[in-house]
Amino acid sequence: MNKLLLTSLILIPTLGVAGNNIPKAFDNRPVIPTVNKLRNESWTWQNFATLPNVNKLQRDVQNKNRYLMTQTINEENPNTTITFYGTKERPEVAVIESRIWGAANTQDSLFVRLDMLKGNLPLKSNCNFREVSISDSGDDDGFHYESSAILDFQQAYTLPKNISSLAAGKNNLYVASSQAESYVITGSFQAQAYTLSIITPDKSKLGQFMTTYGWNTNKNGKEVRCSVN
Repeated sequence: MNKLLLTSLILIPTLGVAGNNIPKAFDNRPVIPTVNKLRNESWTWQNFATLPNVNKLQRDVQNKNRYLMTQTINEENPNTTITFYGTKERPEVAVIESRIWGAANTQDSLFVRLDMLKGNLPLKSNCNFREVSISDSGDDDGFHYESSAILDFQQAYTLPKNISSLAAGKNNLYVASSQAESYVITGSFQAQAYTLSIITPDKSKLGQFMTTYGWNTNKNGKEVRCSVN
């Protein structure tokens, strides 16, 4: 089962019908204090532990010898979190997720989209996708499911330390952002829409993190290993 669709199946609560849940307006303000910390301070677990509403460092049960720490930005729609992943010694990547479910009022919820910041510098990547649509069906733990996802875009880019839309920072960051909608039918219709930003100070690892935490299916429905130039 495709990674994105499986995530949908696990994370979405049962709900009513959903339409186009992507709003036209976006609000990055809730995550900017953390983004600025990432731009100006050393990436250490100790530094990130001082962020507000962040839980304790714990093992990443899905990846051996990996650790994570999650900051909750907003618990309601859009549910927004920043999860830091890394080794026991240090964090290596931050994943910002802003997610809404298919209730009637979600069209008015404002997503976080760092790709909308003025001054980003696009990077070439084999995983810069637009308008990718995939579907799947089968049986999972005894339940029949049908699922589909539409990726509006995925783009890799540099968030420069000198960027017109933010105060000057000390470090460049390398980012991949995406926006997607998906649904799963397992006896009831379940839908979600979300945006995602994958952030790292290490450009050489951005492609790896895109594959692990982002989107890795191309327009032909084939899984690919992401790379960034």
